Amino acid sequence: MRDKLHLLFYFLRKDIKVKYAGSGLGLLWTVFTPLIQIVLFWFVFSAIMKARPYANTQMPYIYFLLSSFFFWLALSEGIFRASHVIIENAEAVKKISFPNILLPITVTISSYLQNMIGFLLFITVYSIITTISPVTLFVIPILFFQFIFSLGIGMLLAAILPYIRDLGQVIGHIMQGIFFISPIIYSIESVPEKFRIIFYCNPVTYFASSYHHVILLRELPPLHYMIIIIFISAASFLFGLYMFRKLRDGFADVL
Repeated sequence: MRDKLHLLFYFLRKDIKVKYAGSGLGLLWTVFTPLIQIVLFWFVFSAIMKARPYANTQMPYIYFLLSSFFFWLALSEGIFRASHVIIENAEAVKKISFPNILLPITVTISSYLQNMIGFLLFITVYSIITTISPVTLFVIPILFFQFIFSLGIGMLLAAILPYIRDLGQVIGHIMQGIFFISPIIYSIESVPEKFRIIFYCNPVTYFASSYHHVILLRELPPLHYMIIIIFISAASFLFGLYMFRKLRDGFADVL
């Protein structure tokens, strides 16, 4: 177990180092890159469309956006990178004997660590401008279950992608579609009633809405939200782990 932890930390340091090799700003790009997206979304939805997150409040749109945006980036980047990590490390997987399940775990952890820098900057500024409720600490268990959920999906896709390479061409489009049917850039309240069922069938909805509850509304998420979050997180992790263990013996034959 100790050897696996040492190997995990080695892969993690290497992943972060390689990602920003030759970059003068280094980890600051984890803030600057989403900052460009944030400005664009703010300009379109707040400055032009005059979007209001909640009909009965005057909450600034930028608070609503940032309260879940970095969590989405962590989830989407973690899933996308984990899905491709076996193929990207094909030579190592074929020639070196090591617990290759550490590869999707490493890139998922790396994605979360780097994207949480942006959230920590937001929550620091937010706490200065307004009053932070102790309920905000409930972000931690929600984030934990989100990590488990995305790791499960990442392991599942990492196991399947070496066998079905075409799947890699559509994952990005699927993630983009999920983003637009999640309450991240606009609230469910602004969605016509007849279309809301689409949002409630989307697992990301429950994570994003829960962040809004604990950060913006200063209240615990509805109990059924947490039950759904725990269930989908456990189910995705266990199924992803099962499929990865089942298919990994054939990686060397298809890579």
